[in-house]
Amino acid sequence: MVYCKNLYSEGMRVLTDIEGEADLSTGTDMMERIREELCLHMPRTVAGAWFADISVVSFDGAALTICSPVDFKRDILLSRYIPVLQTAARNVVGRDVEIRVVGGQDKPAPAPAAPAGAPAASNGRAFSSFTFENYVVGESNKYACAASRAVAESPGTEYNPLFLYGGSGLGKTHLLYAIKNLIGQNNPELRILAFSAEQFTNELVATFPTKSQNEFKEKYRTGDVLLVDDIQFIARGEFAQEEFFHTFNTMYDEGRQIVITSDRPPRELKVLEERLRTRFEWGLIVDINQPDFETRKAIVQLKAQNMGMVLPPDVVEFVAESITSNVRQLEGTVKKIMANRDLMGIPVNIESAQTAITDLIRDNPGLNPTPRLILGEVCNFFHVDEAQVIGKSRQAELVTARQTAMYLIRTMTDMSLENIGGKIFGRDHSTVMHAIKKVGDRRERDAAFDNDIKTLIENIRGV
Repeated sequence: MVYCKNLYSEGMRVLTDIEGEADLSTGTDMMERIREELCLHMPRTVAGAWFADISVVSFDGAALTICSPVDFKRDILLSRYIPVLQTAARNVVGRDVEIRVVGGQDKPAPAPAAPAGAPAASNGRAFSSFTFENYVVGESNKYACAASRAVAESPGTEYNPLFLYGGSGLGKTHLLYAIKNLIGQNNPELRILAFSAEQFTNELVATFPTKSQNEFKEKYRTGDVLLVDDIQFIARGEFAQEEFFHTFNTMYDEGRQIVITSDRPPRELKVLEERLRTRFEWGLIVDINQPDFETRKAIVQLKAQNMGMVLPPDVVEFVAESITSNVRQLEGTVKKIMANRDLMGIPVNIESAQTAITDLIRDNPGLNPTPRLILGEVCNFFHVDEAQVIGKSRQAELVTARQTAMYLIRTMTDMSLENIGGKIFGRDHSTVMHAIKKVGDRRERDAAFDNDIKTLIENIRGV
């Protein structure tokens, strides 16, 4: 990759423009920015599990040394997460960075404990940008946003507990911390506990060797507000769920506000004991759906505006049409477009937006591929023109490519049959259903064709 002259200072300037005053000379600030980047590359729960307790030991402009105080976590970072750390660090500082991981003996002294009654931070991150003002409201999330704001404005009196659920990247965590930030602003005397279910489990397990369960109970049962992210990741078994059960009961019985997020409604959380699922249903349960096209456009525009950039209307529409199910992908695409413009001098247009989307998904195989990316890869594989595939021709090779694209878009994205047919191919949903069946049947009886589909999936995933 060719970098522009004085790229490091350019990268620092871009970061300052995006998020205000930046001071990457401090390890804390750099680590927070790297964690934010990591959350664009993986679920927040995974980032929280492996990167919550890492800290910066040193950074000399070329090499970043981080400390993982737990030996087994350090080994996992070294064996599995160095590439994603390199990507996150590169996006933060604006250049390739060598990552070095050391053990707990080199861990910097811990920061002083927050005074009693102060709002609790979560995973070392303030989430200060997660506010209701920065949350784009549409048909898919307006009920969840209204309920969350009601809770934040009057904690403990409205909708207790509030249970928010929806797929990954749809804004549950944003609403959770918008509640935290508004309560903290209006009621600074309240002690707010915001944490992930996995963090709760890990802290509980850590108390066993030291027999410090009483301190743990004191911490989690004496807050004024309890905000729990991704409850589906609480550990199976007696100890974690038993402790959370008693924590929930204590908070609820004393009229203190509880907000919980999950990827599914309580009745589908088979990992949880029945008594917990039942308690979660005592309050208000609200789902967050995938954003519609107009909401996605508004999200793209807001993310660009927050980064100090105005995107042309056709680029906004292209990104909103291409990415349909994940707000984090929308944000990541805008960041990539901006970085390509500022660091590489690439003009902002539909072609650069397509490149940004493709790069984002291929750099992060866990992200959902877009319908446009899938269609493009299918056309490249079968050596056919995209306009002809979308068109009406019944030539055999075009029909095969068309049906394959329909099949892969349906199986690899959350796009409905109606939208695949109407928005991409100009056909009704029954045509898409027929294509899916034809391709599925052919995969079962034709080994060579099945291998072609597997190769296409690998191409789309970038693996």
